[in-house]
Amino acid sequence: MREKNRKQTRLLVATLIVIPIGILVLFTVLFFTNKMEEEMHTQLVQNLKDVAHQNEIALKNQIHSNELLLKGLASELVSDTDQAETVMQYQRFVEEYGLKRLGFCQTDGMTVSTDGATTNLSRRDFFKRGMQGKSSVSGVLQDAMSDEHGNVTVMSIPMKDEAGQVQGVACMTYDSDAFNDSLQMRSFDGEGCSFAVNENGSIMVSPCNDKLELAANFSNMLAANPKNSDSVKEMWQKLRAGNKASGILYLNEADYYYAIPVPLMDGDVTWYMFTVVPKNYFDQRLDTVRETLYRMDAIVIVCILAGVFLTVGIFRKQRREAMRLAYTDSLTGGANFAKFCFVMGALRNRQGYLISLDIQNFSNINIAAGRAAGDAMIMDTWKVLQDAAKSNETAARVQEDHFILFLAEKNKEKLLDRVDRITKQIHALAKNMQVPGVYPKYGIYELKENESVEDGYMKAQTACNYLKSDRTKCYMFYDEINHDEMLEEQSMEERFDEALAAREFEVWYQPKYSADGAEIVGSEALVRWRNKDGSMVSPGRFIPLFEKNGMIARLDEYMFRSVCRQQSLWKRQGYHILPVSVNLSRASLYYSDLVEKYGNILKEYQLEPEYVQIEVTETAMEGKNDILDVLGKFRNMGVRILMDDFGTGYSSLAVLSMKCFDTLKLDKSLIDHIGEENGETLLYHVICMGQQMGLHITAEGVENDKQLVYLQKLHCDDIQGFLFARPMPAGEYESLLVHGIDTNN
Repeated sequence: MREKNRKQTRLLVATLIVIPIGILVLFTVLFFTNKMEEEMHTQLVQNLKDVAHQNEIALKNQIHSNELLLKGLASELVSDTDQAETVMQYQRFVEEYGLKRLGFCQTDGMTVSTDGATTNLSRRDFFKRGMQGKSSVSGVLQDAMSDEHGNVTVMSIPMKDEAGQVQGVACMTYDSDAFNDSLQMRSFDGEGCSFAVNENGSIMVSPCNDKLELAANFSNMLAANPKNSDSVKEMWQKLRAGNKASGILYLNEADYYYAIPVPLMDGDVTWYMFTVVPKNYFDQRLDTVRETLYRMDAIVIVCILAGVFLTVGIFRKQRREAMRLAYTDSLTGGANFAKFCFVMGALRNRQGYLISLDIQNFSNINIAAGRAAGDAMIMDTWKVLQDAAKSNETAARVQEDHFILFLAEKNKEKLLDRVDRITKQIHALAKNMQVPGVYPKYGIYELKENESVEDGYMKAQTACNYLKSDRTKCYMFYDEINHDEMLEEQSMEERFDEALAAREFEVWYQPKYSADGAEIVGSEALVRWRNKDGSMVSPGRFIPLFEKNGMIARLDEYMFRSVCRQQSLWKRQGYHILPVSVNLSRASLYYSDLVEKYGNILKEYQLEPEYVQIEVTETAMEGKNDILDVLGKFRNMGVRILMDDFGTGYSSLAVLSMKCFDTLKLDKSLIDHIGEENGETLLYHVICMGQQMGLHITAEGVENDKQLVYLQKLHCDDIQGFLFARPMPAGEYESLLVHGIDTNN
């Protein structure tokens, strides 16, 4: 009996201990289950915000690029007296940028477009806004000017004169569906998507949601479901006040959303970017955790430790999966910019440098080798950066061929050694693809304590964009930027179109003489920029800038046309005109219609091809076989081709073997070595080799009699340099031509 009582007592004591412990453990598990659900939900919502901001940037970039193009074209139309003819010349931009049409609306609404059609658009909202001085982007419209009647969107900007008065409205029509397809905004393993609506609620962009049609009214869709009544009203109030909004909306099912107002067109237009994920998607990510924890509740007393470990493991796995979906670059499978910012925020020591990396001339790969090769280059570059980053460093792909890298280096020399190793590896990748001119450039910024990654990256990117297209230096630190010079360059870019229209760019001529100096045999056309106040802008300031931003191709065409116009005038005046050579940049050689365009200019001025020659630098020929075809077509037309700056590159002999030149222009660096045994030996063999190949030889940069005597001894054909004449304006060169006529007579 006593033993039985002891057993009952022990059982009672055990029960009194176990039951409270079990209840305590049960409530503890339930409490932490709820906390974990809340934390994971918070993390998923944060991921939703990160994705939304990335999509906002993608949309802004797409709209901004179209806006810049339209502004660039419109600036030429303002001062043009014949807008109809000029608009028709813009057809090549329509084809090049995949547009439907470009148009110009006069103040009465009469509109000419690249389709050749003329119509009155005075009733259109975008025209009315434009005449009020406001830019706009229309809703998705049915194309009334095309038989296909597809979806189109019209972007318009007011065209103002120097006094700020509106002189008309420039408009760009693009295919809404094509623009829609160009944006890739899927996220969360394809379950999430983003779309944009305008101020009227019309859907403007919906690249990844088949249920949301372009031009449909999103407000009406929400109003159709009574569950949205209160939340939708509050949402629109926040957005129209310029604030962000988030919560749950009901379309076909419940969706988590995050919405951001996106000001466009200098604030004249506002769209609202929505990023949504089905609530079921979030719930499914939580179900595994819930089910596991609830099972553990039933057996928590006997397997509490195992349950805790299992819970933590599943929670971490789900969290990693959510982060992977939101923080993974779609092409490389590595980190995107959102992940980069997340990792940087977690670093204890952020002392080091942010590096903005841009692959210069990356488009050459897509053009020469195809899109697949370009993607492969991006993948290989990402592997290089991964290998370069140490344990306390990180890297990410921002977009296209732009990357960001954080290197935790304190010493600049060590930093630049690592940058140099990365450069060599990336350059080797491009070299293996046999695509020249592709190399990385870097903007480098030393991150300050407590400074945001976004601000630091903007400064690194500014340094990268500021860097000149100079392969002798592929990096620039932010603190090296001459901000006054940067503002000056921005001013030159903004003034370029106006200066071109006002003919501020002048053609100067540097004569070429026969080796004995007895007569002028031709000249080289050189560009000079004279401001309205008469001051001159150094070519060393604006030519590298225009080569970097692509404007040089238009300047090349301007110079060629100006030379043809002047040669034609001198010919009509009865002067004995001589050949003038015009420089052609590498950028111009990439245009497929270059030969046809320049040939039409010759015909326009009724000028024989022998009076205008083309100079191409040796470096422009590197690895670009298509350029051989272009030069061959020029030669077939009768235009002589001169290789400029021969001897400055690393492929001189290889270029000679191409047999696409008529004249070699020996660079001044070769001429300067006259008087040195090795220099004269090299020059002797170069001239002999060129003459044996049937090439005409011109020596550049001849500045003294000693150089002239030696070149005469080698039977050099032409001489160009300060010894005989410096570059001069057209009027002075005309006097030389007249003097030559008087001498002959």
